Amino acid sequence: MRAAHVASLIDHSWPFMLNWTWTAQVFFTLHTLTILMKVHSYAFYNGHLSETERRLWALDNPETASTAAAVKYPSSSTKVNEIDQEKEDQKHEDEREALTQLREDLALELTSPLGHVTYPQNLTLGNYADYVLCPTLCYELEYPRTEKTHWMELFWKVLAVFGCIFLLMITSEEFIVPVLHESALRLEGVESLSEKALILAESISMLLFPFMVTLLLVFLVIFEYILGAFAEITCFADRHFYSDWWNSCDWYAFPSSFLSASSIGVF
Repeated sequence: MRAAHVASLIDHSWPFMLNWTWTAQVFFTLHTLTILMKVHSYAFYNGHLSETERRLWALDNPETASTAAAVKYPSSSTKVNEIDQEKEDQKHEDEREALTQLREDLALELTSPLGHVTYPQNLTLGNYADYVLCPTLCYELEYPRTEKTHWMELFWKVLAVFGCIFLLMITSEEFIVPVLHESALRLEGVESLSEKALILAESISMLLFPFMVTLLLVFLVIFEYILGAFAEITCFADRHFYSDWWNSCDWYAFPSSFLSASSIGVF
């Protein structure tokens, strides 16, 4: 996991050291953040399952069993025949039922909802590679899958990705970069604070529409086309990548509303 973190950091700094274009810098930055979040989810969830397996093993290990019943004696002032045997038996039965229920809950947690994968059988290179390609940030033992990949759907989504990227480049090069360049030149020849504020306000007003178009295109290309393409490649069944996240009342509700509960989106 540490090697993946180091690789992600190198991936993040590489395009900036080589002075790549802004599109490459943005792509690798988002890719780095995605890999870091994926690695964190993979390590955290498997660590939780490891602790669950340890607790289950402790329950099944006779050396850890409670010996309270074997060393419990009546006090010197109490006669043996006064002990309420029925209450003691009921108490022991309740303890056994609680222990059995806890064992079943722990064993169920180690198994995927579909019942095909059980921890630690998932700790393989193939399982991790599949998780990296799946459009989700939340690691699970098993995901719902479609029967097959629809190649024409994948073709149109890939084509739409390149189309949106082309529109993003046109928007930035024709409507954003010239405005910023002109504003920088005008600000160099102005010393008055009021004139500088006027130039900045004018530049911002000219950039509002292209920035809005850029925001919509970025949202569309990520959450609709890129995630959809990876969902087709991996036969990922949950395609609900965004919802009314603005209605979230706290942080715990945000991931499940911004993206579906089992498929928090990944680029």
